[in-house]
Amino acid sequence: MHALLLRLAAALGRRLALALVIVAAAVGVRLLWTALAEETVREGERRAQVETGRREETRLLAWRAELAERLAAARQDLAEQQDRLRRTGRVLAALEEAAGWWQRWFGDPAQAQLNAERRRRMEEMQAETRRRIAVAEALIGSLDGEDSQAGRALARVRRELAAAEAGQSPFWRRLEAAWTAVRVPVVVTLGLVFAGPTLWATFAYFVLGPWVARGRPWRLGPAAPDALRLRAAGVALRLPVGAAERLWLKPEYLHSSEDVFRRRTRWLLDPSAPLTSLAAGWHEVHELRPDAGAGAEVTLASREDSQQELAAVEVLAGEVMVLSPRHVVAVLAAAATPVRLRARWHVTSWQAWVGGRLRHFVWSGPCVLVVTARRGIRTEFLAGGARRVQPDLVIGHAPGVARRPVRTETFWSYYRGRQPLWEEQLAGHGLVLLEATGGPGAAATARRWWERAAQAVLRLLGL
Repeated sequence: MHALLLRLAAALGRRLALALVIVAAAVGVRLLWTALAEETVREGERRAQVETGRREETRLLAWRAELAERLAAARQDLAEQQDRLRRTGRVLAALEEAAGWWQRWFGDPAQAQLNAERRRRMEEMQAETRRRIAVAEALIGSLDGEDSQAGRALARVRRELAAAEAGQSPFWRRLEAAWTAVRVPVVVTLGLVFAGPTLWATFAYFVLGPWVARGRPWRLGPAAPDALRLRAAGVALRLPVGAAERLWLKPEYLHSSEDVFRRRTRWLLDPSAPLTSLAAGWHEVHELRPDAGAGAEVTLASREDSQQELAAVEVLAGEVMVLSPRHVVAVLAAAATPVRLRARWHVTSWQAWVGGRLRHFVWSGPCVLVVTARRGIRTEFLAGGARRVQPDLVIGHAPGVARRPVRTETFWSYYRGRQPLWEEQLAGHGLVLLEATGGPGAAATARRWWERAAQAVLRLLGL
């Protein structure tokens, strides 16, 4: 019984302790939140008071400057009027001296009348000058009073401003002290963050680039001459289809054809490799086969991009061609001969990772592959030499061609983003197909980040 009561008391005590902890945490959080809110409000009021005081101080200083200008102008006017009054007095004294008894008894009456007229004007001028002096003195007294009032107001505002600036709350004072303590490492860290791209570019070019370039190239077949050849090329490609042949093509590249073909939809290019056909985009294509009798002709052209040109590459029996599937738009082969499309992976090759292509597609002959590229297709026949090209320009090549990424030749062009870090080196024997021009660089940089990421993934997968 006692043990049961002890267990109940212990359980109750634990629950009461948990309840007290919860209540204390809630009250503490509430108190902290309230204190922080009050400190924030007080700090806001203090800063508003400081801002108001500074604006008032600026206004009073401007007022006193204006009063000083007006006082200077009034004092200058008073000095001019006083000088004028002295000059008028000297003229009147001279006229009074000239009008003596001799002049009155023996002088010229006309001159006496002229002097009397001058004395009258001088007396009027003297009276007007005295009036202006009185007005200037009154204005100076008024301006002195306003200046004294502005000085007292300015002193009061400065006292209030000093009290407001000194009344900063301890919380914000500690916050500013904390920022003063950590601002140096924070600034250094931000400097490293902003200088990181430059440091990485320097490391990648001068350290990583030479190390990668020393690696062994990779190839997909024997290093021997092949029998691949280019049949024809042009914006619109006229392709003859024999009576025992059939043509598979993507629908958007069918320009025109003779009306002697049997047409149907072929769901997969190579049914024995469905995933490869789907990944390569060769599904739901058109199959054209001439009716019994003579062959016919098909004209191929892009209906979506007038800048694309086509070329027909003949792959003989026993030969293979490494081609990116996005460039292949049609396949011509004998009706009884299946077209083989195989994917070759290079996951274990770190140079393939650096080059950004882990998978390559191999097309087996005999067949004719119609490939497309912007602004035309260039052909290069390697005979044991090596060529350096941009990776995005390579459409396809013979299996005996060895590839490896090499560092671009100038650091500044890479650092400024005018060239990629890696170029492609092609060596060995065989045919190489290249695009005449690359894609739009400005449009590529303007794409959203997820579009660029998707393009990078597709390029990695050989698509």
